[in-house]
Amino acid sequence: MLVISACGKDGKDTVFLVLDIDVPSHTNSWRMVRDEITEDFLFFECRVPVREITGDIFDNGAVLCYLVEYVGYGNTTIPIQSPLPYTLFRVDYEDNEYYFSENYTFEVSPGYINFVVKVSDFWDGEYPLNCTFRVVIMR
Repeated sequence: MLVISACGKDGKDTVFLVLDIDVPSHTNSWRMVRDEITEDFLFFECRVPVREITGDIFDNGAVLCYLVEYVGYGNTTIPIQSPLPYTLFRVDYEDNEYYFSENYTFEVSPGYINFVVKVSDFWDGEYPLNCTFRVVIMR
């Protein structure tokens, strides 16, 4: 966790709080949401308690979220972060190069953040991979 403070135009301090939240792929973390009538798969969600998202932050602040991925460059692996919403395109080479996408987004309420993953045209019964989200809270 990182906290940064700066003085805004109105003389009040602006505080930045940075949290990294790891969401494992197992089914206890992600919940599959289905259409109530058709029972069709709609999306995955994972609701995480974040006490730092207070009512004041919800009403007067801002919450930003990034998907953190680790990419190999030569012998080095570096983290990159993509702001949400973010669409990740995947290729399944084992099944004749079938292409699909995963759309990552989030919802905020006081005390919680809800991560949502929607998969296009494809779902093989597997839950989203292990994810790391970087959450930036500003007030």
